[in-house]
Parts: sequence; structure tokens; C-alpha cells
Amino acid sequence: MGWLAFCGLIAVVLLVALAVWRKWIAPWKDAAEIADDIVNHRAPRRFLISGNPQARRVGLALENLADRRRELEERVREGELSVQAVFGAMLDGLVVVDNRRHIRLMNREFRRVFGLEENISGGTLLELIHNASVDRLAVEAIRSRQAQRESIPISRGGGEAREMEVSAVPLGENSAEMEGAVVLFRDVTHLRKVEEMRRDFVANVSHELRTPLSIFRGYLETLLDDPQQPPGELLRILEIMERHSDRLNALVEDVLILARLESPGTQLDLSEVDLPELLHAIMRDWEKRFAAKQLKSHLNFGSLPLLVADEARLQEVIYNLLDNAVKYSQPGGTVFLRAEVNGDRVRINVTDQGVGIREADLPRIFERFYRADKSRSNEHIGTGLGLSIVKHIVQLHGGTVDAGSDLGKGTTISVLLPASRGL
Repeated sequence: MGWLAFCGLIAVVLLVALAVWRKWIAPWKDAAEIADDIVNHRAPRRFLISGNPQARRVGLALENLADRRRELEERVREGELSVQAVFGAMLDGLVVVDNRRHIRLMNREFRRVFGLEENISGGTLLELIHNASVDRLAVEAIRSRQAQRESIPISRGGGEAREMEVSAVPLGENSAEMEGAVVLFRDVTHLRKVEEMRRDFVANVSHELRTPLSIFRGYLETLLDDPQQPPGELLRILEIMERHSDRLNALVEDVLILARLESPGTQLDLSEVDLPELLHAIMRDWEKRFAAKQLKSHLNFGSLPLLVADEARLQEVIYNLLDNAVKYSQPGGTVFLRAEVNGDRVRINVTDQGVGIREADLPRIFERFYRADKSRSNEHIGTGLGLSIVKHIVQLHGGTVDAGSDLGKGTTISVLLPASRGL
């Protein structure tokens, strides 16, 4: 009887222990596992905790916490994607630095501009770009809490310096934890070159206009002071004024042509051009000009395809090249006009036996108003825009133009145009 009572007691104790385990111990163990899964970014197997009301409430709270955490993480991911998309699409280099100029964020363009590898992160602004002026600008923006802007030449790897417009904008107006700056790098090298070209163009046009206008004024004053000039002297004055009037008119016309060619809406009047027929017609037009300077001419071409081009513009190109060849040729020389197929293109060459061009000047002869031989510029009066007009017309046709020369032996200007284009 005693043994049965003892076994019954053991059974009761076990049942009580099991009930206590299920109600008070197992639920908190489950809650601990759920919390551990949440902390370690694992999805809990379940949130429903049985046992006692307090444990069930904790399970529900943990479920709400996990849902809230997932929601926040999703928002963070969306924010990161948005930031990456914006930064990646920016055409300017961007870097975010803290108050000690340690880099916290940089975009792809910043890496490209400064030749940085994708795996590079951290470090200070000065360590990465090696430019004290940029670092000073960031320091001043953080210190003064005012945006700073400066144009700074920056070079990498011994290459040509690029003109950068650097802007440093401070962060965190009221919080020391957010002190730092956003630094933007905009490459304005091309804009500076365009501005310089514009200034040079205005200066050159003014210079070219000044000479004929001064001559006009001088001779008009002479005629006003003494209207009764001898017939011979009067004829000489009028001939000089006519020559300079022609030069002035040519300059204005070339400036207008160049302006039209450079305008965004320029259209070509494309048609199928019989190139051999066009070249023959041009050489006939130039016979008197060649003869006036005692020059021989030579036209050479093989089998040529029909060329889809603006015939009037193409004629203008060849006229300008022949004009240069005649001006810089010596009497008794020969001017060559050649055309040939070159792969999927047609090459047109104009060659003279003139003074030639120095190698250092060749890359610049297609610039506006550039004259390679300064000492002979008065002898060979022109507007200085002919080759620039040639370059623009050829580029509008999708072609290229280049030059080769032997000093004292002559120059060849080569035009390459696509052999076939759809109308």
C-alpha cells in the first residue's frame, strides 16, 4: 500500500512539473528562440506561444516587432536603391565627407573622374584626390556653414588638367552628429574652351574688320579734304577701296556661312551626286584662276559611286580647298584634284606644290582665323575661315577632314565622305 502511494505521489509530482513546464517554462524558451531568430535576421518558425497569457502577449509583441523590423528594412532598402539610382545617374562627381573630411559616400562619376577602383572606400578627401584646394574648400564650407564654390584645375596621372567647378555644401545646420559636406565636381573644361573660342572669334573678327574700315576712313578723309584729285590718283584710291570692300564682303559672307553651319537646326539638301561630272565642272570653272597665276591643274579619279550629299555644300568644300591651293602655290606649279574609293568611303584630295605647313601648325589649320604662315598672311589675303567652313560641312555629311604637308614642297587636304547614305 505504501509503495502504491509513493508511485502515485511521483506521478502527481511529474504531472505538476509537466504542467509547470508547459505553462511557465516552455513558453519563455519559445519566446527566447523567437527573439534570437529576430536578432540574427532569421525568420521564426512561429509566433503563437501557448502556455500563459503573458507569454502569448510576448509572442504577439515579438511578431509585431518582427513585422515592424521587416517594414523598416524594406524602407531602408528602397531608400538605398533610390540614393544609388540618383547618384548613379548624376553626370557630376559627388562625394559626402564628415567634419574630418573622411569620405562616407561617393558616386560612380567621382570614381571615374579621379580614376578610383570600385573597391576603394573610406579614407580622407585629400588622400584620394591629392588636391589641397578641394580639401580647403570642404574645410571652409564645414567651418562657416555656408556653401563654397570655386573653379579648380585638377589633373590625374600626369594627364592634361581639367577645369572643375567644385561646390562644397555643408550638412547638419543644428546637429554636431551630422557635420560634414557634400562636394560636387562639374567638368567645365569644354565650356571654358568654348568661351575662349568665342572671345578669340570676336577679337579676330574685330581685327579683320578694322583694317578695311581704317582704309575706307583714311581715303574718305583724303577725298573730303581734296575732292579734286588727279584722275590717276582717284582711280588708284577707288581700286584700293573696291579691293577692301570685296574683302569685307567676303569676311561677312563667311561669318554668316559659318554661323548657319554651326546652328543646331542646319539641314543638308541631300541628293545623288555624280562626282566625276561635278569635279569636271569645277575644274572648268577654275581654268582662268589657274591661268592667272600660271598654274597647271591635274584631275584624276577612278570608278566612283554615286555620292549622296548636298551638292552645293560639296562644291563649296572643293572651292575652298582649291582657293587655298592657288593662294599658296608658286607660279609654274601644279594643283592636283583626286578622288578615289577608300573602303566604304570616298576620298577627295586637293594637293598643291606650295610653301607647305609646319608640322606643329597642322592640327590647328581648321580653326577659325588660324593662319599657319603669319609672315605671308598679308600676301595671301583671305578671311581665315575657309578651312573651318570645310570642316563643318564635311562633319555635317558624317565625314572627316585632315591635312598632310612637307614644308617647302606642298600640302594635301583630304576629305573622307561616306560612299553611301540613305536619302
